[in-house]
Amino acid sequence: MNGDGRTILLAGGGRWGRVHASNLSALLTSDDLVLWVTQHNHGAASDLVSGFPGGPRFRLLNRLEEALTLRPDGALIVTAADSHVAVADRCLRRGIPCLVEKPLAFRRAEAMSLAELATNNGLVLAVGLHLLRATYLRRFKSQVSGRKLSQIEIRWFDAAHEVRHGERKAAYNRTPIVHDVYPHIWSIVRVLTGCDQQVIEDGSRIQQHNLSFRSWALGVRVLAYCGRLAGARERKIKLDFCDGGTASLDFTEEPGRGSLDNAPLPSDQRWGIEPRPVMAEVRDFLEQVSSPLPDRTWPHLAENCIDSVIGAEALDLLSH
Repeated sequence: MNGDGRTILLAGGGRWGRVHASNLSALLTSDDLVLWVTQHNHGAASDLVSGFPGGPRFRLLNRLEEALTLRPDGALIVTAADSHVAVADRCLRRGIPCLVEKPLAFRRAEAMSLAELATNNGLVLAVGLHLLRATYLRRFKSQVSGRKLSQIEIRWFDAAHEVRHGERKAAYNRTPIVHDVYPHIWSIVRVLTGCDQQVIEDGSRIQQHNLSFRSWALGVRVLAYCGRLAGARERKIKLDFCDGGTASLDFTEEPGRGSLDNAPLPSDQRWGIEPRPVMAEVRDFLEQVSSPLPDRTWPHLAENCIDSVIGAEALDLLSH
């Protein structure tokens, strides 16, 4: 706790830690304190926060336990994916609401255990699935409303090396591709169909870098093609309608370009006005934590997106 302000724990010092540090610097005030736990990147973290204009105070710490003893009001967990469960469990058992970057867990049982722990203790446990907050996806859905879907095809490829938002991004292979990519595909399908329970039909994997699979969501067939060492970044959606028409959205560069029956669609006019998806989900999390009665229908709550873990686990077994 921090007097009249809030104390927020940020666990993880990698690229996503830096992204969320920047988001918190814009969303919090000078009355607030951020406890940034990073074991290996103190120099980069210190340089980053020194350049923030105003906003909250930052305190850099080496160990999670140091931060937990200061009783933070909420936690953003962006550590390595295989540590998400352990870090979230420690925070929840201290009564700290959490936003965990995807994947919440690698196994259904672990995800269910965390969700149950949060629910039983009246805590918010959210999952960082930022595409659920992408205004351009929701706009695309509204632009094709009234047309019955038969199939969704998604292409999701990352380049081996690229520069994103001024920072060099390299392929990160510590997280299995299924758990790295499937939550994104699940989120896209969730927005476009409204279905939060998707059935995996089959899948195949080429080593640890490429993945393809078929699934179903409310009778709509989903085809997904994904990879992590492509020559260039690619984010594309193609919709087939039961009447024979088609629609597409290429959001390789957000907010993307869309078409309906080969005619261009207007772009998302809210892009650049509203917070970007990652910042929007952090803002929503802070609001949920501050509310005496959190909204249990909020899509990011773990209990509402457990299927993103269930589907990934099923696909992992099928694609071996």
